[in-house]
Formats: sequence, structure tokens, C-alpha cells
Amino acid sequence: MTLQTRLHSLCRPAAAALLALLTAGPAVAVSPDLLVPSSLPYNVYRGGSLLGAGHITLKAGATPDCWFFSQEATPKGWLKLVSGDVLEQSHFCILDGKIRPVAYRFSRDGVGSSKENFSLRFDWPKQQAIYQNGDVRPVTDGTLDRLSLQLALRDWLLSERAATGKEPTGEHEVIFADRKRIDSYTFQIKAHERVETPAGTFDTTRLDRTDSKNRRTQFWLSPQHGYIVVKAEQQRDDDPVIRLLLTQVPPAVAP
Repeated sequence: MTLQTRLHSLCRPAAAALLALLTAGPAVAVSPDLLVPSSLPYNVYRGGSLLGAGHITLKAGATPDCWFFSQEATPKGWLKLVSGDVLEQSHFCILDGKIRPVAYRFSRDGVGSSKENFSLRFDWPKQQAIYQNGDVRPVTDGTLDRLSLQLALRDWLLSERAATGKEPTGEHEVIFADRKRIDSYTFQIKAHERVETPAGTFDTTRLDRTDSKNRRTQFWLSPQHGYIVVKAEQQRDDDPVIRLLLTQVPPAVAP
């Protein structure tokens, strides 16, 4: 059984309930620039060393207004023996113009992976996140999963720009179901910077996570390409920086 088949099985009860809600009234579409099927290729670095390659992929699901969003990374060389492949997958639908997650799965091969791997589904009528290990946690409207929060940040930027006709300012909080708890991140627009990547040079909006003292998280997003991530960095304390750089702009998201 493939990973996607297992995810379909995991999320089928929640998807049925969500479909009933979706068909109960007219849906308000999110920005058309957000839901563009694509597969964005990245290189992944640790410090100055290339760790491997990855893809962030968005594709339509079988149910109208529902989507699969995935992020995968494949280490290179001897690192593959230690870490193994990493795959995150989110299944979500659009309800009243907002992202509503249905199911999420994180899977990693290699040393220590059993402590990190987890999956969950959302039961929205009961407002619960139900984990594969049997844990149940309450959720509120607007709660995301660990992957769909990336799309929610882009949707915020696109919506603000459409409403004002100007580049967005300010900050935005995202609430999401993590492996052990319901958590939240706050991101703030800190700068507009030109960055170099293997895919070319981009004028970007930089988002910084502002609610963590020991972990730095930053995204550089291209307004010209619907605020796709062209660069991302994360650093915990004094550890080497983990960096993602876009290597190619697919035709689907070209301006």
C-alpha cells in the first residue's frame, strides 16, 4: 500500500464530513494565485554543505476544492544512511475561503525516525485532532497542520495585497496541530530584499518568526510569483543554518 493510499484511508471519515459542510453553502474562493498545481524543486544545505534535494508539490485532490500538499527531501551520499528520505503530506479543503486541513502525515526513514513519525486527521464536527496513536486534542476553527501553515501564510499575503493594492505589512499568527500539542507561530514582515538562488534573482518579502528565542525561522517569498518560497532558513541556537534554495521556477508559477 502506498503512502498516499494510506493517507486516503486515514482521512476518509473526515473528508466525508467536510464534504457535507462544503456542499451546505456557497464557498468563497481563496486567491487564484495560491492554488496553482506545481512542483517546486529546492536544494537543501546545512551550513555551506549540500545535504540533498527536495520538492514542494501542490496537486488537486479527487474531491472538488480539496488538495494534496507535500514536501519531500532526499539526502545525498552517506547522509542517506543516517537520515533517510523525509516526506510530509497534507490533505486539505477550502471552506469559506479558508484552508481547512483534513489529514496530515510526517514520515522519515533512518536513525531515530520512530520517535518523529506521526499522522493525524481532523474531525471538524467534533473540533478534534485525532492522532494515529490514539491521542485526541481539541482544535478551533482556523487550526492548521504543520505543512498547510505555509499555504496559510501565502494566502494572508495575497489577500492583504488584493485588499489594499499594496505590499502587505504587519504580522500574522498561525495555529497548528504539531506532533505532541496544538502550537502557534507568529510571523512578521521584516524586510523586502533581493536574494540570489540557483533559480535566479528575486525581489522578495521576508517573513521572520518572532515568538521563539532559541530558533530562528525565516522565509523569503516572491510577490511576482504568488509569494512562493524561494529561500528559507532555520537555525536553533548556535547550530549550523539549514537553508532551502529554489533551483527552478516551473512554468505553472511563472509570472
